[in-house]
Amino acid sequence: MADQDFRERVLEALSRLESQARENNARLEKRLDSLDTRVGTLERDVGWIKGKLEGKQEGSSKVLTVLTVCTAVGAVIIALIALFN
Repeated sequence: MADQDFRERVLEALSRLESQARENNARLEKRLDSLDTRVGTLERDVGWIKGKLEGKQEGSSKVLTVLTVCTAVGAVIIALIALFN
């Protein structure tokens, strides 16, 4: 009887371990799904921020280009006025 009791206890312990392992796996899968969702959101947000920064950089370079061209044209006009006076 002792051997049979021992086997039953071992089988019960194995059954509990298997049940706990399944529960742990289910929790881990939920956490991984949550992390995947969060990483996807972060990637999208970083892409949006990167696009905004690139847009601002393009806008700044356009402003600087227009400012440089206007300054050069103004300098030429002043030089021509000074030349003909």
